[in-house]
Amino acid sequence: MAAKTTPRTILADRSVATVVGLAFLILFGAGLVLPVLPLYARSFGVGYAQAGLLVASYSFARLVCDLVAGIVVDRWGERAAGAMGLALTTVGALLTGLAPTFSLALAFWASAGAGSAVVFAAMYSYLLKVVPKERMGRTLSFFYGAFNGGVVAGALLGGVIASRFGLASPLFLMAGATFIATLLYFRLVQAEGPGLPGPPLVHTESTRGGFGLLGRSGSRLARVARTPGFGMVIATNLAYLWMVAAIFDTLLPLFARDALQMSALGIGIVFSVALAAEFIVLYPAGSLSDRRGRRFVLLPSLAALAVMTVAVGLAQSPLGLAAVVALLGIASGFAGVPPAAMLADVIPEHQSGTGVGIFRFSGDLGFTLGPLVAGFTAGTLGFQAAFAIAALPTIAAFVLVARGQETLGQPGASGVAK
Repeated sequence: MAAKTTPRTILADRSVATVVGLAFLILFGAGLVLPVLPLYARSFGVGYAQAGLLVASYSFARLVCDLVAGIVVDRWGERAAGAMGLALTTVGALLTGLAPTFSLALAFWASAGAGSAVVFAAMYSYLLKVVPKERMGRTLSFFYGAFNGGVVAGALLGGVIASRFGLASPLFLMAGATFIATLLYFRLVQAEGPGLPGPPLVHTESTRGGFGLLGRSGSRLARVARTPGFGMVIATNLAYLWMVAAIFDTLLPLFARDALQMSALGIGIVFSVALAAEFIVLYPAGSLSDRRGRRFVLLPSLAALAVMTVAVGLAQSPLGLAAVVALLGIASGFAGVPPAAMLADVIPEHQSGTGVGIFRFSGDLGFTLGPLVAGFTAGTLGFQAAFAIAALPTIAAFVLVARGQETLGQPGASGVAK
């Protein structure tokens, strides 16, 4: 059945089309900011480490709020929770652009990250409820593709806007994009909401008073952690998101400006090249992963990802940087799809909620630590060392996957990506 699933089949589902379109708009707003956020931090007169701290504050807030976000979605539903999260993100982005001091910018950007935690908990929950399990893997390829497409479009425009109107201007545009997304989300998800079957799958236990879920979480986490192959999945997701945050969100903009003297516009173009290359290979990566196995795709892509991460720091010109980053984007696209499919392979359906929560937590942990380590090492050891150190988690993930077993078709799993 899965072999007959086509892109048209997936996007013909109105629920999927709604979430994919909203994801594109939300990430378009984020893409406006990503190429210039470390530069905006530096405009306050802070060093590289503090620039990495500003980038990391968003994901750190998301990390802290992940479990709370799940409870909010369970209590208020995907429509209300998602709209509230988007509203918080809108206000956080606007206030970050208006912040008179670095400390306030840090706090406001963290609040935007907290809103993002609720938004994506709601969107994942919505997809889990409306998408047939046999289409989940390919559907997630489109969902992630919307991320990349939005960031590609936003990154190019963000560079243009920042070069003409200042480094804070993309934050104002992001606030506008997420405000529009708030209105659309509230309306479009409402149209689909009444037909959703049953309770959310992300949190299958009662959340009455919130304490029942929290009280039982320890034993559930322990059971899921003992699932064969789950540790490999979590480590791979952490390493991948570490790379994304350390390279794309932190080191690349700083290296391009300070080492290669590139403008904000040039940095936006480089971002667009990388993310466009990644976008092109997402669906082929998902399809190949379903047909040939997760490790078949993941092992060579992780190896290429480690090599290209180091190579970025060796670029000598803007053109050379664009070429290396394009190859990095291809490797990133192939490496980014299998972890979520592996999660679906190894986690039994009755534990899917806890598995998804830990999976998102591990990614946000990498997204938080990556910029902090990258900013610190760039400031103390230089860019080349920082890029080399940023490749270490990817190398560790490669070793774990090489020593692990193929997860496709593993008995007892939920099979959502099959």
